[in-house]
Amino acid sequence: MLGYTAAEVVNKITPANISDPQEMIAHAKALSVELGTRIGPGFEALVFKASRGIEDIYELTYIRKDGSRFPAVVSVTALRDADNEIIGYLLIGTDNTARKHAEEERKKLEEALELIRQDQMRFKDEFLSHVSHELRSPLTAIKQFTTILLGGLAGELNKEQREYQQIVLKNIRQLQSMIDDLLEVTRLETGKLTVELERVSVMIAVTDTFNTLKGSARAKGVTLSYDLPPNLPSVHADPTRLRQILIILLDNAIKFTPEGGSVTVKALVQQQDTRLLLLEVSDTGCGINSEITENIFERLYQVSERTEGSRKGLGLGLYICKELVMRHGGTIWAKRRPQNGSTFSFTLPVFSLTNSRVKKAAPKYFDEAIKSPTIPLAVTS
Repeated sequence: MLGYTAAEVVNKITPANISDPQEMIAHAKALSVELGTRIGPGFEALVFKASRGIEDIYELTYIRKDGSRFPAVVSVTALRDADNEIIGYLLIGTDNTARKHAEEERKKLEEALELIRQDQMRFKDEFLSHVSHELRSPLTAIKQFTTILLGGLAGELNKEQREYQQIVLKNIRQLQSMIDDLLEVTRLETGKLTVELERVSVMIAVTDTFNTLKGSARAKGVTLSYDLPPNLPSVHADPTRLRQILIILLDNAIKFTPEGGSVTVKALVQQQDTRLLLLEVSDTGCGINSEITENIFERLYQVSERTEGSRKGLGLGLYICKELVMRHGGTIWAKRRPQNGSTFSFTLPVFSLTNSRVKKAAPKYFDEAIKSPTIPLAVTS
């Protein structure tokens, strides 16, 4: 490995002689700092820990007889006699060239893959934005003419024709919802989505969302209910975005809950952090496998388990939810209920005059204060 014969090495060359001297000095300095004592830069630097019963492994640059260099991994062990006295040291050096080369190639491959991934994401965002805008115009026209036909403005429809038009209108709305999700994701990724925080009543937000979705819940045979204490504080949120979060979570819950099931919204102040309000959307549907609870908030992720008749979306709703909650300074997670169904939980900051003023005066400070209890939420005029 080194190009020497045994006669050239035995009793003539120590490991320090075949190692890069600058590396030996660096190891000695590091050990001196670590152990609080001065260590010599030569052979002593390699055996110091071993002499104290600590086996260690070093990455060194070995120097061959011809002067060429190569990376090596060296393990050092003290050899002791029956009286536990050190009688020598065992150093095993292994040529590390192949592993180093493999690591460098792996790093280059990872960097190349990351560049490809970024290019793919950029292309996908541009594609989604373009397609979304191009689809909106014809869909709007189709919806308008379908509405005209259903309204009888172009003549009366018989029962069968009306049913067909209702199916067309239902699918148009589904496509529009998907396009809206695509545009929303594009706004998120390009930084164009804004969150305007103000004092928001959770009760009003929940009841407003229920009024929006009660038709689809009734058609599915699913019961909507909420459990909100009367003294529930307001949250510091964007009312439109909070309603959007609730609509996505409730719509998903209705979609994955079979006929006769129920969906419930609960809210309470977190005991471990009274500055945060916890909201939960629970259902009695098919539930979520615990293995995928982290993945479901990823962009374009789709759950394979579906109830009969449930429509399949683009896998963007929960991703949008996560991003919106994070922009409010909260967190979101999901878990499977012990009996059946799932619970989606998220937190939002409780409204106070303090955080409202801080947000207006210094948004960055507010964001840090919400995340860290060590930063006081105090304002001086």
